[in-house]
Amino acid sequence: MTKEKYVELRKKRLKEREERFRRERERIRKLKEKEQILRLKKWSELVARRREIEKRLLEKARLEKERQEKAKDALCGVKKTVEEIERKAPIYVPETMKKINEMLMEADKSFESTDYEKTVKLSHEITELLEKARLEALKKAEGKEKRKKEEGKYFYCVTPCNDEKSFGQIGIDDEGVYTIPYRDIAAVVSDSPMMDYEMTEDSIRRHEAVLRQVMENHTVVPVEFGTTIKNEKILGRLLTKAYEPTRECLRLVDNMVELGVKVIINGDIVFADPEKRKEYASDILRSLSTIAKQAVAGDLFSDRLILNTSFLVNKKDIEVFSTEVARLQEKYPMLKLLYSGPWPPHNFVYIKIGTEGIEISKR
Repeated sequence: MTKEKYVELRKKRLKEREERFRRERERIRKLKEKEQILRLKKWSELVARRREIEKRLLEKARLEKERQEKAKDALCGVKKTVEEIERKAPIYVPETMKKINEMLMEADKSFESTDYEKTVKLSHEITELLEKARLEALKKAEGKEKRKKEEGKYFYCVTPCNDEKSFGQIGIDDEGVYTIPYRDIAAVVSDSPMMDYEMTEDSIRRHEAVLRQVMENHTVVPVEFGTTIKNEKILGRLLTKAYEPTRECLRLVDNMVELGVKVIINGDIVFADPEKRKEYASDILRSLSTIAKQAVAGDLFSDRLILNTSFLVNKKDIEVFSTEVARLQEKYPMLKLLYSGPWPPHNFVYIKIGTEGIEISKR
């Protein structure tokens, strides 16, 4: 073989080998492209599947959130209604309200355990029961209100007020004390049978306690102890008839209280000179009268009693009045000053209701 043929043959073999390498590289490239396409396809499918799952999860979460909000709104709404009606309904429908509260507890547990459908169902059932309780309570309340208007009223005082107010179970026989308004005044009463009240210590204490509590925030014109009115209708007529004189009394004692001062000669001292007694009594009366708006003298029922006076004093001047009483006590050590109050202004204005009608007195 000649050298030229050898070189030519070698070139041919090299060319064939390069062609094989080229075809192999092309085969490998196509194979890789195919694998990549398959991988991309699988990846796309996975991504699409994941997105579908995420979409379903989001939709599920959205629906769950909606159910939760619906259950929450239903539960909150029914709780608010329960709170509103519970102020009155338990008085008249305790068994129904007890059942409602038990169902409310069950609804709370259902909500906490994410059983929202049960929560909504219970809320609807509670709402139906509440409406039943409300109607039943309203019916019973109307009946009670009717009976209340027809019942007798124990009459404590009149106060400037045009609202219905309650002062609690502080009346005689632990009855609730409340107002019956007429225009801009109101009678303070409690329910009571028509009867003659004995002036026992407890009854008098209860009567005075009511007046004291009312006069903490209101001006009062006291009514005579033991005054009972047959029913609210008759009381309304009395207030109508006595409106103007009662308003005048209220203006007279507006923001005022009654303070009592008794002056007694100490047991180991004897005043031989009656003028001296008058001098001391006059000085004390004059000093206290400068603070008071008005003074009313009471009976001197004892030889040792030289002054027995009730003073009408503005509430803001009580401390000044008390300080003056203490100063006078120091000035006259031979005397004993008995200081009491604040009281309702019994000795300055009062209302008395008898067989001849209503009597209003003012000093």
